[in-house]
Amino acid sequence: MIETRKTFVIVGAMLIALGVAWWTRYVPPAGELGDMRGKTLFPSFSNALDAVSLEITEYDPNAVGIKTFKVAQVNNRWSIPSHDNYPADAKDHLAQAATSLIGLKVLDVAASSPTQEELAMFGVVTPDPDKTTLGTRGIGKRVVMRDASDKALIDIILGNKLKDNEQLLYVRVTGQDPVYVVKLSDDKLSSNFGDWIEKDLLKLNPWDVKDVQLHDYSFDSVTSGIEPRSQIILKYDDLGNPRWSLAQDLAFDAKSMSWTPRSMAADEELDTTKLDALRTALDDLKIVDVRKKPQGLSASLSSDGSFATNQESLADLQRAGFFAASADQFYRIFPPVGARKIDKSGLEIISSEGEVRVGMKDGVRYLLRFGRVLEGSQGGQTESAGDQNVNRFLLVTAEFDPSLIPEPELEKLPDLPAQTSPDNAGDSKGDTPNAATDGAAQKTGDASAQPEGGNAAAEQNTAQGNAGSDNAEQKKAEDVKAERERIEKENQRKRDEYQEKLKQGEERVKELNARFADWYYIISDEVYRKIRLNRQDIIKKKEPAATSDGTSGAEGQSGTSTSQEGAPTGGSANSTPPAPATPADETKQPAAPQSGDMPAPEPAAPQPAEGKAASEGGTAAPPTQGPNE
Repeated sequence: MIETRKTFVIVGAMLIALGVAWWTRYVPPAGELGDMRGKTLFPSFSNALDAVSLEITEYDPNAVGIKTFKVAQVNNRWSIPSHDNYPADAKDHLAQAATSLIGLKVLDVAASSPTQEELAMFGVVTPDPDKTTLGTRGIGKRVVMRDASDKALIDIILGNKLKDNEQLLYVRVTGQDPVYVVKLSDDKLSSNFGDWIEKDLLKLNPWDVKDVQLHDYSFDSVTSGIEPRSQIILKYDDLGNPRWSLAQDLAFDAKSMSWTPRSMAADEELDTTKLDALRTALDDLKIVDVRKKPQGLSASLSSDGSFATNQESLADLQRAGFFAASADQFYRIFPPVGARKIDKSGLEIISSEGEVRVGMKDGVRYLLRFGRVLEGSQGGQTESAGDQNVNRFLLVTAEFDPSLIPEPELEKLPDLPAQTSPDNAGDSKGDTPNAATDGAAQKTGDASAQPEGGNAAAEQNTAQGNAGSDNAEQKKAEDVKAERERIEKENQRKRDEYQEKLKQGEERVKELNARFADWYYIISDEVYRKIRLNRQDIIKKKEPAATSDGTSGAEGQSGTSTSQEGAPTGGSANSTPPAPATPADETKQPAAPQSGDMPAPEPAAPQPAEGKAASEGGTAAPPTQGPNE
């Protein structure tokens, strides 16, 4: 009897083990469901280009509810209807998503008539906002693709991945009971807003940055007053060493209501790691969501970034943490940098949390204004959820600053040679033979007159010499004229190129503002902290490094103060001046040059000649300090 019981226990354990193995391998039962293995779920969908819209519905744990994300062609442009038709970079993305679903074959049948518990276990519960409650488990991701006639090409619910093979996925055709196993990568079937938009928001090259202005202030909406703290300008030179330099550092003195200059201490330096991270964040500015501006506000910001407002615009700005203030008041506090046009009689948008202005080599200056923290947004959570989940409004505009484009360096034209008038031509020619004759007479003294043939030969030689001199002068004048023409053409080319750069810069500003005008952008707190820097963020203590003489390396670094930057590059600032001459030297006459010495210096004699004269015993001026001495 005992042996019989043991046998039953062993057999029962074996049956349980077989049942578990069957369940994990999902061997389909015999019958009509077994016929689905190897078959395509959506045989009529064979061309990815037929899909003109994608809608994804799933549970959002951040919003604690069902969210719907949609990408579609709207007026022949890819847009995101679920986000106020924000432009989507979706043509290739949607084609890839559609391709992943074409020819989707059934590998197995997990359940033919699953219970609600089984649907939850497979993760294929229909995401229905009317039926889903807080306690609903196993909600899947519903994916619907439609063609131009709004016909559903695919309507499927994606569930959990298999534990032992993450390439396999449980799926269910919407409205049907069976749960299938398919091989599918769902990375292109994302409802993340950032995955469907163009990643390069500002469209800038980080190596083209010329300067960064950090305006650290707050705006009190109750008193309508600006509370300035600091104003910092950083210069960037991609070929410089160092690349970053501090051009201006001002602190606001509330007592005197004025700006006070500051400088870095001897043991301080710029934190280039954070400044480079700022450049990178600008190049790869990630947004998590957008909000549409009212029509009147977007229209006023679509051209040059200037601002005209109405009551609707004011109210909408304030909700996002931006305010309108007198441009004259703002620029009295923050004097404009550069040569951009400013209408001080108009209005300026003031941020609740300061702003950053970035100047580019092409004359574009980006204005990034930071607004309030976003609460209850689809793209994030409230401030109470933790800093890592805080999102913030960002307002972006662009303006044109021609001072960012250097004016061309024009080459100076050479002077034309002196012109000889025809009236004086004969006189000048007549002077030369007389001088030659006088010279010949001085050489022969009171000797007998030259033979008549000799005079003729001398005159002929003189005439030939004059003709050769005239030809040389004429050729020199022609060469100078040709060189002037070359330089004038090159200078004009530089002027035209400069004007073209100005024109392109103005056009680019218009294009950027047309792109930015309709939207408030929403950024994460992580991105905000990388861009919105203050003085404490960009300046750090130097790291001492031992030198050969045992002193700290920080003591020998340049660029920490204005006096160091302004010191002469040649020689020490404490160089000892030459000793004054003694009275004996002052009365001593310079020695006459002997035979074989250098000839007497002419008016434009080079400096080394003075040194030689001094070495002969004369009195010379103190030698000029050369750049390498």
